[in-house]
Amino acid sequence: MIALRQPSDAADEKLGLRQMSVGAFPHPVRRCLAQLNELRLGDAPDMAEVGRLLLELAAEEEYFAPLIAQLPAESPGVHWLARPERGPRLVLVHRPDGVMAYTHSHGCWVAIAPVRGVETHQHWNVVRHPGGRAELSLADERALHRGDMATLVPPDDVHNHGHVRGTGPSPYSLILLGDDMLLFEREEYDPDRGRWRGLAAGDPGRSNR
Repeated sequence: MIALRQPSDAADEKLGLRQMSVGAFPHPVRRCLAQLNELRLGDAPDMAEVGRLLLELAAEEEYFAPLIAQLPAESPGVHWLARPERGPRLVLVHRPDGVMAYTHSHGCWVAIAPVRGVETHQHWNVVRHPGGRAELSLADERALHRGDMATLVPPDDVHNHGHVRGTGPSPYSLILLGDDMLLFEREEYDPDRGRWRGLAAGDPGRSNR
């Protein structure tokens, strides 16, 4: 069980900036989370530094190789590396050939970095209208290779990510979340149809397109 301290202020709680005891984790994860604990620099996280720490962890090929081997290449898979009750959490995610996540928001900050393969990340500008209509335009699309990362902070956190055929091998990527996103009201989107719907707290939404 990971011990969490109480947030120092409301901004900490909203952004998921909580300190945790990291001694029980394997060394590369423990080092990353311990350094993350030191990034309490005000009312918002330093996402450039968060991304840098995640890239350092993603470079630990010797540590991740056996974990990747446990995830079937032909189907989506996840392996949680740190999943406290509140605060930052870390997961290794695989999406197979041609599988892209459904477009969604998180309600907390997020950082993504591939360990292996090519992760396509799409960031969207969104205008929501009553009745479920939405205007979506692609703000940024990047093919992330090892050594690349993407970060988002709400409310500008509508995105999807996964694998696009022809970009390279399907990805095994680290996703670092500032908090448990299922505690927040969020949204998911269908860019092709120009639609959105609200997700109540606890609703994970659709997984993949």
